[in-house]
Amino acid sequence: MASIKFLIIGAQKSGTTSLFEYLRRHPQIHMPQQKEMAFFSTERNYRRGTERYVKAILLGAQPGAACGEASVAYMDGTPFGDLSKGEYADLSSAPLHNGTLEEIVPNRIKELLPDVRLICVLRDPVQRSYSHYRMAVLDKAESRTFDDAVAQLLEPSALMTARVTPMINNSYIVNGEYFRVLNGFLRVFAREQLKVIFSDELAERPAEVISDAYRFIGVSDDFVPDNLSTRYRTGATERRIDGLDLYALQGRLTHAASVRAMWRALPGSIRDKIDRAFGVAGFRVELWNARRERDSGDEGMAPNARSQLVAHFRQDSEALEKALGTRIPWLTTWTRS
Repeated sequence: MASIKFLIIGAQKSGTTSLFEYLRRHPQIHMPQQKEMAFFSTERNYRRGTERYVKAILLGAQPGAACGEASVAYMDGTPFGDLSKGEYADLSSAPLHNGTLEEIVPNRIKELLPDVRLICVLRDPVQRSYSHYRMAVLDKAESRTFDDAVAQLLEPSALMTARVTPMINNSYIVNGEYFRVLNGFLRVFAREQLKVIFSDELAERPAEVISDAYRFIGVSDDFVPDNLSTRYRTGATERRIDGLDLYALQGRLTHAASVRAMWRALPGSIRDKIDRAFGVAGFRVELWNARRERDSGDEGMAPNARSQLVAHFRQDSEALEKALGTRIPWLTTWTRS
C-alpha cells in the first residue's frame, strides 16, 4: 500500500516549489496538488488530528507509491499559533537556546513518521532574506526599506520575538538561521534521514540533483521530469490581478459568524473536500497570479545591510557546515567578497 515516505521541510524562498513540482512528476511518487499543508507546524491543523492529515496525503495514491508533501513552515523553528487564541501559551516560556523550541516540530513528525526521509533546500541566507522581504512588500505586508527592516530585526529582542512567533514581515533573518533550526531535526532524527540540497545546485544541475533525490526517497533514479527547465516561484515583481488571494478570502470567511455557523452544520467529509479544494486552488492561483522574473539574489541590496547579514549568519553557517559534514557554498562566496 502507499505510505508517507518523505517530507520537503524548507527552506522558504530557496527553491522548494521547483523541487515539489519536479518530484511529483515521478510515476512512483505521489504528492498532493497543494503545497504548504503545514500540518506539524500549525496549531490549528495539528489539533485536527493525524488521521485527517494522512488521509489527505494518501488520497488518490497508487498502491506502493512513495508519498510526500512540502511545507516550508517546518523550517520556521516553532509551530505557528494564533496569539489571540492563546495558542502560544505552551511555548511562551520555552528556552530558545537549548533546543526545546526547535524540537517541537521534529518530534511531532517523528511520532507519526519515525522513518520518514527529510529533504531541505537551502539558499544563501543573505539572498534568501532579501527575497523574503521582496515577497512581503509585494503582499503589502511590509512598508519599511530593507535597510530599516534589517536594522530593526537584528535587535536582540526582535530576534527572540521572531524565533518564537515568526510572521511574514519579522522572519527575514531568523528563517535563515539554518543550523539553529536543522539542529533540532538532527537531535530527533538520524543524520541519514536528512538530505540537504543547495538551491544553486538545483538550478544549475537539476537532472543530477533530482536523480539523487529520487535515490534518497527510494524510487527509480532514471526518470527525467519534463519540466526541469522551468523554475517555479522565482522573484515576483507584480500581481496580474491585485488583491486576488484565495487564502486571504478563506481567512476572511472564517471570521464571519454566519459562515462559521453554516460551516459547522456541514458533514465532516464535505468540510474536508472544501478545505482541500481551497488549498489546491489557492496554491495554483498564487502561482499564476504573480508575474515573475529571474530572482536576482541580493542585487539592489545596500552594502551595509549585506555586511550586517553576513556577520549575523556566518557563525550559524559555519556550525551547519560542521554538523552536515559538507561544504556550504555561500561561505566561500562571502570570503571572496
